[in-house]
Amino acid sequence: MNRTLLLLAAFAITAIVRAQTYFYINEIAVNPQPATEADNISIDLIGGLSSTGASVLSASADVVGSIVTISITAIDVGGLAVIVPHTETLQLNQLPAGTYTIVINGVNVADLAPSPQHLFTVMPGASVCDSLEIVSVQWHAFTDTAIVVHVINENANEIFDYPNFILFDGNGDTLAVETVNFFGIGGESWHVLNLHPDATVPVDPFYGTLQLWTLFTEELSCEWMPFIDLCPPAPCTTIIPNVQNLGGALAIGDYNYALMDADMNSVASGTLTMTSDMQFDADTLCLPPGDYWMACYAAQPPTGGAPWFGVMTPGWIAGPQHPVSFDLPVITPFSFYEPCIDGTNGIEEVIGDPLSILRMGDALRIQRADGAPLGMVELFDAQGRLIGSVQGSGSTVDFDVAGASSGVLVVRAGGQSVRCVIMN
Repeated sequence: MNRTLLLLAAFAITAIVRAQTYFYINEIAVNPQPATEADNISIDLIGGLSSTGASVLSASADVVGSIVTISITAIDVGGLAVIVPHTETLQLNQLPAGTYTIVINGVNVADLAPSPQHLFTVMPGASVCDSLEIVSVQWHAFTDTAIVVHVINENANEIFDYPNFILFDGNGDTLAVETVNFFGIGGESWHVLNLHPDATVPVDPFYGTLQLWTLFTEELSCEWMPFIDLCPPAPCTTIIPNVQNLGGALAIGDYNYALMDADMNSVASGTLTMTSDMQFDADTLCLPPGDYWMACYAAQPPTGGAPWFGVMTPGWIAGPQHPVSFDLPVITPFSFYEPCIDGTNGIEEVIGDPLSILRMGDALRIQRADGAPLGMVELFDAQGRLIGSVQGSGSTVDFDVAGASSGVLVVRAGGQSVRCVIMN
């Protein structure tokens, strides 16, 4: 009788020990992404150990067909009961092209990673996706029902026939889908993805999945898992007030416009001109997210055509438009990045003064502290009007500010914006 009780107790203790969890897997990351047949692929199991005495005793990966089985055992020899961050990395080396499923076979291990992270794709050969640069994934500037993907294709030989993008959140739920609208991706383009009716869009920056499909959503061509901030970087982003002729005859003359904030304070103004050779004119400004008004009126009687004014962002992403008035100014309201008005731009990355600005006589010198190329550098006045821009191939560029008015200027380069004050 006593022997039987002892055996039952031993079995119970063994069951309790086996039921313990010493390593919690919260994320699975496959590197690199997207992967090709030429890549040495690895898998990171990212999570936490149950105490300071817990560790991974053994871990291995076995690939059979399209199944990657990870056998992993965790132990705990006793320690302070706090969660200790831990990443376990397993090497898979090169794999044939295809879609793979990750299966966790764990002892004292809890697999809590989202379901989509248990799947990954290996592309055949050198990935054509390497030629695609995803510049940004952001809200549509003038509506909260769409997201815009800005992409640059550096390979003229691969245009990704009849493409469309699909965006997922970190749980694999569909956020937004593009309706096929382009023959291909050539050079630089902007793609509008309409929000899924049941989508709950994250308020804060998040890890998502962006897929590129081709041939009217028949083939998955590329996949990225970026960290996404749907709001543009502070303090301001590009907006383009414009006037254009949408009628049959010529609309010639000057058209005065003004932009005002929600309290009707002026933030920018100017004159746009259409000629017999140019039936479109625009200014380039830099404004923070907010509610605005735009007013426009003609400086002369009508000459013909149908002049309309409005706002847009790069890529011809259009906002509200309205016919130009030849009497009193017409005032049109619009919201600019409405979901970002309350400061949901996410957490700004602290880089440590990447740009330095120095006044040298009549020149304003902008320089990167790390010596890297500046790329496109833009200079705005305090009202957000573009004063000048230059493509910097080196780490230093100079702007002539001899004729600039005293006050605040904004320098934007490499996704960063820095304010400075000049006195003339």
